[in-house]
Amino acid sequence: MSSPDIELRPARRTLIRAGLVAGLSLALAGCFRPVYAPEASSAKGEAGPVAVNLKRVDVTPIEGRVGLKMRNELIFLLRGGDAAGPIAYRLDVALSQRGQSPIVDPFTGQPETRTVSLTADYILKPAGRLDPIIKGQEFATASYNYSLQRFADIRAQRDAEDRAAQQIAEKIRTRLQGYFATGR
Repeated sequence: MSSPDIELRPARRTLIRAGLVAGLSLALAGCFRPVYAPEASSAKGEAGPVAVNLKRVDVTPIEGRVGLKMRNELIFLLRGGDAAGPIAYRLDVALSQRGQSPIVDPFTGQPETRTVSLTADYILKPAGRLDPIIKGQEFATASYNYSLQRFADIRAQRDAEDRAAQQIAEKIRTRLQGYFATGR
């Protein structure tokens, strides 16, 4: 019995593994920091630095109906419905749109579905300065069913454009949250 190979029972082996997993989980839990967490020195109920900085972003007007929808969505996502406070950053967004008909009915030659593709190039700058802090590009697509009824087709296209604009606004907000949380 002087062999260094000690055979562990299956129950004991499982218990050791569970203990290791629990220990590693506790060790890694200390590395997690919520994005909207307030600073340790701030008062209870006060917004954290990420939320405060997001509210200080001014979104410049974006051309077109879809641009207006995206701007309104960005303002709501960044400020949460609060009134504009002191502006520290300016967000410029350039939007381009493209449409396709990927599926065509072989008997009628009419498209069955259409796809709207939006691309947004954005730049975050400090207010009153020209040097950019963040430059990026976001892309979103949304499909809709083509209808022979003109109003239904226009409404479906607008719905698809609005969905794509909302997706891009959420992606831009996420990127800004990351910057304000990490400084990168």
